[in-house]
Amino acid sequence: MKVIISLLLAVLIVAQSGCISLLIGTAVTTATVVSMQDKSLGATIDDTTIVIRINKELLNHNLFSSIKVKVNEGRVLLIGSVDSIEKQVTAERVAWEQKGVKEVINKIKIKTLDNDSNNSIADIAKNSLITAKIKARILRRKNVKSVNYSVNTADGVVYLMGIAQNSKELNEVIKIIREIKEVKDVVSYVRFIDK
Repeated sequence: MKVIISLLLAVLIVAQSGCISLLIGTAVTTATVVSMQDKSLGATIDDTTIVIRINKELLNHNLFSSIKVKVNEGRVLLIGSVDSIEKQVTAERVAWEQKGVKEVINKIKIKTLDNDSNNSIADIAKNSLITAKIKARILRRKNVKSVNYSVNTADGVVYLMGIAQNSKELNEVIKIIREIKEVKDVVSYVRFIDK
């Protein structure tokens, strides 16, 4: 209920500030992206709700800044690094406790003395650059429905989630990713549209 009230308050503030065209533009853009995806509006809303709930709980456990959460059709991908197995387990437990979660893929790494710099600004920037390159290259391919793919990079490992039209399209996406020299590995959790 608090979320709904907060959302309505935000809409009211934007409307009062004279930015109604911004609000309408955002709504139209969101509707366009959702209509282009091969998942329903309801599934998109459900996934977004799961992400918000998990992130809220991670914030309560002081894990929010260490872990990225991606959700696709109730399948949760956790990536990042923490300094103990207890924190890794806590993050996974938080994900499983959320309504609508069908699967949790825990790819959170435990920091050791050898890899303690996993969250340095340079590493974050490098991973972000890899992700941006991949998204740009996928977007340019006419035979790939880029809106169906979620791309995340941690430690040079690229994690893919989403819905592929067929194996040819998925192979094309993986080929694009492997062409980027900074990529160490590709892990795919993509499903096919007919499954």
